[in-house]
Amino acid sequence: MPADVAGSARTGAWRGRRRAGRPPRRITPGLLVLCALCLVLFVWPVLMLAYGAFRTAPPDLGGSFSAHGFLATLSDGSMWQAFGNSILLSGSTVLLSTALAVYLAWTVTRTDTPLRRLVTPMMVMTFAIPPLFFTLSWAMLGQQPVGLLDKALHALFGVAPFNAQSWYGMIGVSVLAATAAEYLLLLGPFLALDRSLEEAALVSGARRLRAFVTIELPALAPSILGVMILGFVLGLGFLTVPLLLGEPAGIYVLPTEIYRLIDGTSPANYAGASTLSLLLVAVVLVLVAAQQRLIGRRSFTTMTGKSFRRERLRLGKARYVGTAVILVYGLLALVLPLGQFVLGSFEPYFGVYKHLSLVNYRTVLGTAGTGSAFWTTVVVAVVAGFCASCLAVWIALVGQRSRSRLRRLPDLSLWLLWAVPGITLSLGIIWAYLSVPGLKRLYATQWIVLLALVVGTAPIASRALSGPIGQIARDLEEAARTAGASAFRATVGILLRLVLPAFAVSWFLAGIVASGNLDIPILLASPTNQTVPLVAYNLYDNGSLAGAAAVFCLLLAGIACVLALGAAVRGVLGLRARRLLGGDRAPQGAGTTPAGGVG
Repeated sequence: MPADVAGSARTGAWRGRRRAGRPPRRITPGLLVLCALCLVLFVWPVLMLAYGAFRTAPPDLGGSFSAHGFLATLSDGSMWQAFGNSILLSGSTVLLSTALAVYLAWTVTRTDTPLRRLVTPMMVMTFAIPPLFFTLSWAMLGQQPVGLLDKALHALFGVAPFNAQSWYGMIGVSVLAATAAEYLLLLGPFLALDRSLEEAALVSGARRLRAFVTIELPALAPSILGVMILGFVLGLGFLTVPLLLGEPAGIYVLPTEIYRLIDGTSPANYAGASTLSLLLVAVVLVLVAAQQRLIGRRSFTTMTGKSFRRERLRLGKARYVGTAVILVYGLLALVLPLGQFVLGSFEPYFGVYKHLSLVNYRTVLGTAGTGSAFWTTVVVAVVAGFCASCLAVWIALVGQRSRSRLRRLPDLSLWLLWAVPGITLSLGIIWAYLSVPGLKRLYATQWIVLLALVVGTAPIASRALSGPIGQIARDLEEAARTAGASAFRATVGILLRLVLPAFAVSWFLAGIVASGNLDIPILLASPTNQTVPLVAYNLYDNGSLAGAAAVFCLLLAGIACVLALGAAVRGVLGLRARRLLGGDRAPQGAGTTPAGGVG
């Protein structure tokens, strides 16, 4: 074929693709800006951990390159003992919490157990309690001999065998918190599972237990395995539970060792902390890669057509076992922790259950820095949640609308953060910004805490927004473009207006997580710009347990107000989105024709 004919054919094919709505894979300036921003925010701090592991001085004091700190840390037996403790804590938590979450999800979706409707709201409330305050409540409950649970056990049995500051306390509190998150992740797959699979096994003569173990569990294996690996990954980065319950008992894990090497030694051992952070990130990355390899390409059909049924199993007397499990979990996860905080906040001295008063509230509110801590928390939560959600929308739009080969880079860099615990992210940000002369001024300011929380909450915002954005058909934007609207106007006027309800939810979730986060501010905040969780931890660390309880109650009241406001905003935005989609039509006689046109 002549060259000019071949060239004309290629040009015609290219134009045909353009007419069909499939533009060529070109790199736009906006995509380049987003990729650069994601590399700076998400990848650079992780890479700087490797840089810091081989430096002989803290980030802002110069120094030189040396492998001494790296090798000394890896040859320290106590560090490997902390690594083993991390594996033990995370593994035990995942096994027990997954078993409990699977049982509760099965009870709620499959059986006629009484009180099953309370499980999901109970799990949402447990998940919404910040990890610091959930752990702190159990540190107060199980503190011998003045804790509420300790006194109750003494009154009933004459002994108090439970001590929260122990291996049993660490694992128990971690299981209670992890069960809520795993249950919420497993509820969807359990609801989508076809009951006819079990019925076929029962018709063949199998018992219910065998049918569940041999039919339903294998069908749910990808979801359960994914939740287990994610739980194990997040468990390796636990800081609050080992910090409050493990350190007093002499139990150290990798996150607490990282914190101790920076805050508990003089001079601070940044090279050792960076080395442990690298070890933690490497282990987590291997686990996440294993998860993708094991279940990333597998497909299990759990929902069929006409045979899909949801009749509940009648358990007879056995259903009261599930009721007992629900009641015990609610007692341990909600009633006792919240009751300890409320009661403790009115005690003049912790453990003295007489002469209750408001003295702790007056003391906390009158202390210099408490008011600024609440204001800092509000500003950080609102701004960090908004910025993280905006960034998540941008990344989701590029990943789902762009055809460039670079479109996956922002999402992959954001995915990297799932492998970075909060305290490790804080250390990486210290190295990333203190090593640059012009950015040193950010250290110990409200801005670096805000930036770190935006980075830390961006994965949560991305999970909340990627699904709703993917459900919006591109036909709406293409129709606007056909009518003459620009790409920017079509995106802002159509897509972003439809995604506003999901954006409000993402903003709320990211803000709540940011307001209760301790792992990130604990290394980055200064005494003049502390957040509420850091103030509560310092009160607890100084022995003022009643004051810490009062701080939590004030924060809980603030969160309740935000919840009410968020529900109202979401309702308004949802109504506007339905009207935009034509869901709310005027009555037929009110100025419209039966066909929906204007009369």
